[in-house]
Amino acid sequence: MKRSIYSLLGISLMAMAFTACYDDLGNYDYKDINELQVDSIHAGYVRDVDDSLHIVPVLQGTQYSDTSRFTYKWEFNNSVLAETPELHIRVELTPGEKRCRYIVKDKNTGIQYYTPFSLSVRSSTAADLIVVLSKYQGRAELSYLRLDKPSAWVSNYYADRWGEKLGTNPQQLLPTYAETNLGTPVTCPRGRLLILCDDRAALFDKSSMEQDTMSPYLTVDPYNGIATWPPKDDEETQNYKTQYMTSMVNMWRRNPYGSNFQEGEYFYEISGGKLYTVSTATNGNKRSTFTSGIKSRYEKGYLCPFGFWDDMSDKELGRLGEMGRTAGDFIMFDKVNERFTFYDGGHMREVDASLPKYPGYELLWGSATNLTPNNRCLAILNKGDETRLVMLETGQDPNSIGGKVRTKLLVKEVSGGIINASSKFYIPNYVDHLYFSAGNAFYSYTISDMFSGTVPSQSHKIFDLTEYGYDANAVITDICVSRSEKTLLVGVSRYGTDTEAMGDEAMGDVLYFDLDVSNKLFKYNEAKSAKAVAGIPVDVEIKYQTFWRNGREQDGVTLKDNI
Repeated sequence: MKRSIYSLLGISLMAMAFTACYDDLGNYDYKDINELQVDSIHAGYVRDVDDSLHIVPVLQGTQYSDTSRFTYKWEFNNSVLAETPELHIRVELTPGEKRCRYIVKDKNTGIQYYTPFSLSVRSSTAADLIVVLSKYQGRAELSYLRLDKPSAWVSNYYADRWGEKLGTNPQQLLPTYAETNLGTPVTCPRGRLLILCDDRAALFDKSSMEQDTMSPYLTVDPYNGIATWPPKDDEETQNYKTQYMTSMVNMWRRNPYGSNFQEGEYFYEISGGKLYTVSTATNGNKRSTFTSGIKSRYEKGYLCPFGFWDDMSDKELGRLGEMGRTAGDFIMFDKVNERFTFYDGGHMREVDASLPKYPGYELLWGSATNLTPNNRCLAILNKGDETRLVMLETGQDPNSIGGKVRTKLLVKEVSGGIINASSKFYIPNYVDHLYFSAGNAFYSYTISDMFSGTVPSQSHKIFDLTEYGYDANAVITDICVSRSEKTLLVGVSRYGTDTEAMGDEAMGDVLYFDLDVSNKLFKYNEAKSAKAVAGIPVDVEIKYQTFWRNGREQDGVTLKDNI
């Protein structure tokens, strides 16, 4: 009896279960699960700024043939960079490590699939570059081209990349090479690039081309010693403004163990009509020497914003591979007293009384030459439409004690010719030539022709821009010669009367010429020339990462100049 009851109960439970299963049929809307798999994305990528990054994922899934039911995102540091199935971008991110992920979303189910990866962005500027400082749309701008690998120009990038302007009035670029913190802030461990805008020198790291966060601008404080608070309220501090900068590698050695170290670089600037100098020695613990506010030798003088060393002879190669130049004296011009003056590394000196005054003139440019004897140098003075070439040499001051103090004597001068206030210049290392621009043309003048009274004229023209398809509005605004003197770079403006370069299109060009200075040969290289890469070129420089005298190894033979 008991067994029958249990049997009936089991049968009833089975019937109830069967009924429940039968009633559940059709309660669920079954869907195929879209299992998505993303391949061909690496765990990490390394790119320089301005390199290309191409990622082409391979997606597989049970329903992935219907691509319309998915959305795509490429996320970099929580910011969406693109919304495309594939990624094809130019890396315009700041250097550093970026956490990234590729997100694929199923629009029907809302399910998202994540593929993480990393991107290490390195500086694209830690290499030899052609750098152009220009005026573009009313502001100072930078453009550059890498020289260490095939690259495209990066044009007028600064404001867009860093979100701020360099300044309004661009004036000068100056790369320096002393890699040390002993001359802080003028020097830093990776070398400096100084950018002069609005009479203020901005201090940049030469490798990253990022502005120094601790010392963004050169001020009078490092010259005067450690700054105090409140700032000194004296005339020198109030009048300090950078008007011109220059530098010279006095000596560079390679030691027997193969590492490089510099043993001398001079940095001079003229600010507020006075001379400021920094002498850096980096082969020991000796700190750099700063001199502050050196006045003209003449009463109430004011120095023109240009100066130059009057010796360009090489230091001889020693067993340690010494490289560099013998600096000589630093020649300047006092526009108030209308006379030359010079600094011998310790004192400001007067030139010989036989040197005349030059009323109304200012020092436009100058350089050491290869003419001998006595460090003959060339100064170019300008007054409106008038230009005067003045050759000086080193002599002894007969009025000094024992007649042993150096002075400067007049050798020869000529006036007139086609050089103007906008001309740009270069004197090669080992030949007696003066390269200069005037308007849309480039010239080469033999300096020793001054002795016969010859002045720079149209007869010295090498080429003009019309030979390369330019119209009458195009002008040469700057020239630059590579350290090996095998390349001439010419900055060209097609802006005409638009002095602020306000158009949307960049109309600043850089022309490239293969150069043979010994034979005075200039060959236009159209393949390497670049159009529309800058605003109005103000200064075209080759920013070398490492100094090699004349672009050659310490043996003096092996060429190291990759331009």
